[in-house]
Amino acid sequence: MPETPRILVHAPNWVGDHAMAFPFYAALRDLFPKSEILLVGRAWIADLNPHGFSDIIPFRGKLLPVEESARIRAQKFDIGFTLSPSFRSAWFLRGLGINKRHGFVSDMRGMLLTQPKNKFKRQTYNRGEHRTLAYLRLLNPYLQPGTVPEDLFEKYRNVKLHTLPVQPLEKKFNLRRVGERVIVCPGSTAASKKYPTGHFMRVIERVAQFKPKTQFILLGAAIDQSECDTIAAHFKASKINIVSLCAQTTLREAHTLIGWSKAAIANDSGLAHITSLTGTKLVTFNGMGRREETSPLTRYKDLFDLGLECSPCFERECPRKDQPLACLTGIAPDAVADSILKSLGSKIV
Repeated sequence: MPETPRILVHAPNWVGDHAMAFPFYAALRDLFPKSEILLVGRAWIADLNPHGFSDIIPFRGKLLPVEESARIRAQKFDIGFTLSPSFRSAWFLRGLGINKRHGFVSDMRGMLLTQPKNKFKRQTYNRGEHRTLAYLRLLNPYLQPGTVPEDLFEKYRNVKLHTLPVQPLEKKFNLRRVGERVIVCPGSTAASKKYPTGHFMRVIERVAQFKPKTQFILLGAAIDQSECDTIAAHFKASKINIVSLCAQTTLREAHTLIGWSKAAIANDSGLAHITSLTGTKLVTFNGMGRREETSPLTRYKDLFDLGLECSPCFERECPRKDQPLACLTGIAPDAVADSILKSLGSKIV
């Protein structure tokens, strides 16, 4: 192993997982301060690039272009990490001719990775601990004696991504600042993660009741358009200042708008985890997932979790027929609104 090895990292496939990997990126950079570190992954990673990486190469679809793969192979990287649990990502590292390949033992891909002989040191993807800690455990072979991944978790869990200047975005989207700004993210990738749209409306109404000058900005991807449109239409004739930028911002722009806001309310989604990369207060929910593994890292959060007997179910659609989505519908909108109001410095009556 050279003194300054060349390192390649295959980023996770999901926005939220990528955000949870920022402590890994920061720890890796500190472990190898002089090394060239290349990050590859889905196209959107170039928009949320961690500090200290020499280059970022996005995939075309799910793979690198052939000419790009050939160029990387010729550079002869010494160490490869895959933060994705997929078979394809491990095969990708092996195809590049990287000798030391680290990742999670899943999807029958153990033979493609460099595994220690001690079977008890194999790193599995989900083991009841936070995913960020699981990522950090991949660094075990390179830690100094006496250092454990739990130390790295505490040291790097609060790592941030600097925001862009907000004024150009305010001009671009014609955002007139008249009071405090609150970000609302009503979408998610699964129905079982979505706080009811009607509850979001009630939250906005209560916050506006105590803080009438608050500006609410709806953010989300194209798949969240329905929820954002429904909320925007509901308040169209009201005096509440609400602006929908759903599917109009890049991830970096969304990160900046969140970072320059007082609070963000979001479902279990990529935008909730992006909020962790800012110092903004986050109000979020847990329903079908296991909070111990995937709750947003930020210390500035209120996480509503009813802890029902049926949770976590890990189902994309709620399996309950008696009380569909009870884990989320049972969370009182007024309690959620009061959490936001506290971050706005409001005295609640």
